Amino acid sequence: MKTISSLITSRYLALTGKDSSIAFMMCMCFAGIAIGTFSLMLALIIFNGFEKVIHEKMQGINAQVVVYAPGSKLDYQPLRSTLLKEFPGTIQAISGNTTKQALIDTKQQQSVVFIRGIDTTNEHLVTAINHKIMHSATAAPPRFDQLLQKDGIIIGHKMALQLHLAVGDQLTLLIPEAGGQKKIALSSQTVTIAGIFNIGLEEYDNNFAFCSLDFLHAMFEEQGVDQLTIKLHNPNEHLHLTGKTITDSIFWTTLWTKVTTLISNLIWPHDAEAAAIAVLQERLPHLVVCSWKDQYPALVSSLKLEKYVMFFILALITLVACMNMISLLFMQIQNKRRDIAIFKAMGMADSTIKNIFLGLGMRLTCYASLTGLTLAAIAGAILEHYPFITLPDVYYVSYLPARMDPELFIIVFAATMLMGFLATWIPARQSKNINISKVLRQ
Repeated sequence: MKTISSLITSRYLALTGKDSSIAFMMCMCFAGIAIGTFSLMLALIIFNGFEKVIHEKMQGINAQVVVYAPGSKLDYQPLRSTLLKEFPGTIQAISGNTTKQALIDTKQQQSVVFIRGIDTTNEHLVTAINHKIMHSATAAPPRFDQLLQKDGIIIGHKMALQLHLAVGDQLTLLIPEAGGQKKIALSSQTVTIAGIFNIGLEEYDNNFAFCSLDFLHAMFEEQGVDQLTIKLHNPNEHLHLTGKTITDSIFWTTLWTKVTTLISNLIWPHDAEAAAIAVLQERLPHLVVCSWKDQYPALVSSLKLEKYVMFFILALITLVACMNMISLLFMQIQNKRRDIAIFKAMGMADSTIKNIFLGLGMRLTCYASLTGLTLAAIAGAILEHYPFITLPDVYYVSYLPARMDPELFIIVFAATMLMGFLATWIPARQSKNINISKVLRQ
């Protein structure tokens, strides 16, 4: 059942068209808030897309968690077995790798290449390098244990273009030998191009190559790995809407769990990755345990800073649009002075009268913000599924990315409603200053 203030608010909204000046101001307020909300939401969708896409590209070669010992090697298999046994609910997969430098010897030139030896059995469980391979002799996505056999390596597509190499070609590597003091001794090693990858990052597509860990150990005559790469269990990966129909209890139970998890994460943020890293660091006090984000602090912080700054700037624009509500409600209060005087004469409380105009402004803000969010969702869906806006080569991506997350819509809607409330509360509280006797005499 509607309250008296809600009923009167609905009547005022329905009869707004009878006053052209009030109707025009209301349309301008509605359009301003809708456009401001649309701009704010679309900017967050795009910047969130940049952050997610670049993170995915970086995780194409970097694992979620990295364990290493500065200046020394790790005993790979025993350490891997121990961690998997002690942390079955935290660690999903573990791999190991070692990175070395070598010289590519061609007829035209010699250039330096970084060769990373990987565990061909477990690497695809930790990173997405195999999904970045664009040319290989096996089916896509190729398996490393089939691809990197004997002397096989995979190289970046820009290196392949520069050196005119294709899958199946052979390449000569010059490997530095240990023990050189004044002179560097080099040994020759012939390798076969088993695949060509395209990660989308210049430093890797032009300077990196991957081979099996055993082949790297044989070339450089050493054992152990430089680092362990770990993929953690996703705490929310079991939350899928698995019900066959919306009438299934499993569907609604899982949906409710997802909603409550989302709200709790917004109110009480919990970084499961940081917690897992802290546990692993406590277990391995003599090693360094860090996230891949710790290896690229400037990139990660710049992406977050851009998103927050853009949110703040566009939120100010939305606030300016909400400020038009002050003028609208002052005009509405002046226009309804006789009604307010009659309400007060009949004994209506000042708080109820204030709620009438407060509800008027909040409804207008709610309808406008929902309209802006809907338009932003449509534009974001188009950009996400049809990336037709291309970007120059200075960016990490070749197209304008867009990623929509439910928490972004909740944050923008809450921020818009808060600004609308502040802009509505200021004039609404002035309704109590109407002089009843003066208005009734007139």
